[in-house]
Amino acid sequence: MKKLSTLTLTAFLSLSSSAFSNAEDIGLATGYPPYQFSENGDIVGFDVDVTKAVFNYLDKEYTLHQYDWDNVVSLLRFGELDMAMGMEQTTIRQQYFDFSSPYYNRVTTLFVLDNESSPESVRGLVGKRISGDRHSVLEAHLQDIGLHKAIRINQASSKAEAMNQLAMGEVEAVIMPEAVGRYLAKQLDINVRVLWQPEIKVPVGFSVKAGSDELLNQLNEALEALENSGELDKIRRRWGIQ
Repeated sequence: MKKLSTLTLTAFLSLSSSAFSNAEDIGLATGYPPYQFSENGDIVGFDVDVTKAVFNYLDKEYTLHQYDWDNVVSLLRFGELDMAMGMEQTTIRQQYFDFSSPYYNRVTTLFVLDNESSPESVRGLVGKRISGDRHSVLEAHLQDIGLHKAIRINQASSKAEAMNQLAMGEVEAVIMPEAVGRYLAKQLDINVRVLWQPEIKVPVGFSVKAGSDELLNQLNEALEALENSGELDKIRRRWGIQ
């Protein structure tokens, strides 16, 4: 598999008597602000801060590997990564991965430019191009209303690229979590509006290779402790995550 880009950050922490004996290899996306992204050469974001807090609690080593999201999912599935941060717990993914307790929820959103020429409904996208996530709840919605074959969904290499495609008129709409879309639109200084948004909130947590029970138990222990101490709430407020 071709690795499109790699930024590696290793946190050297002292070993303890917990179940881990080696540094965990953790995958994350290259461009998914405010959750996980690069800024001035540093790997930052809400999910990154949660991961730091979890491994500080566990007193363990970890290494972050940054790729486009499709590569993160594939590398985890085939055992090249031990875990991925900030993965949505969908039915399809649960066939391949085990998930920690969720530490927040995302709402998938379909954005269009806020102008008179943009469609007023999802049906107005028939024959048009969309950029966004595969296996999202929007795809299920399109199937429910009989439009899943009438609207073409392309996968961009990053959310930033998808939003830039919308700004340049290369696609008619983009699919991404609401917080990501509003963050990127503000960066590009464009006005967007929500064309469609489900009531479904998708739980997000750490994903691990199926059968990694010991690792999963440690992650859940840390998340519960950080939730009870209020540390997770502090991180959520820092990044404006609800």
